[in-house]
Amino acid sequence: MSRDIFYVDIRYSPRYGQFITVYDKDVKERHEVFKDKTYTKIVNKDELIQLFKSSISIILYGKKCIEIGIKERFIHPDAVAKQYGVEVAIYIDTRRS
Repeated sequence: MSRDIFYVDIRYSPRYGQFITVYDKDVKERHEVFKDKTYTKIVNKDELIQLFKSSISIILYGKKCIEIGIKERFIHPDAVAKQYGVEVAIYIDTRRS
């Protein structure tokens, strides 16, 4: 099991489903822009993958969570950008009705 932990903000819409925003631990704790961002849960890699599978929208901040998103085929490697100097990627599931 990975020792990496991630801060996750989970929101739920009865109409659309689960939306998550994920921050690498170092991004959340050390980057001034993200320090005050809310989160609802701290998870490990395995829990994060389960959240990916149950979410309609995923926003990822930080290299570690993006690498997991790419490995699990939620994020395309060419879809990674930078915001405030931090790698960011977004996944939206358009296949659900």
